Amino acid sequence: MRAQRLVCLCNQVTAQEILAILKAGALTTADVQAFTMAGTGCTRCVREIEALVLNFKSTQKKNPQLRIDFEDPKGK
Repeated sequence: MRAQRLVCLCNQVTAQEILAILKAGALTTADVQAFTMAGTGCTRCVREIEALVLNFKSTQKKNPQLRIDFEDPKGK
């Protein structure tokens, strides 16, 4: 079993935990901080958290939902 990489020493938060929060719907560094408390102690890890957030966003596909524009039946 591979050891989990610790990102936030103050609050014992791993990179895997941060990625799980991002997959669950967190969108920003502030979201990650709110859910995990990572980066809220000494703040030395904030840049690494920001990098994880940006990397996660860049690897995600655009919204795959199909958009359908319906016409207003009353013509408005």
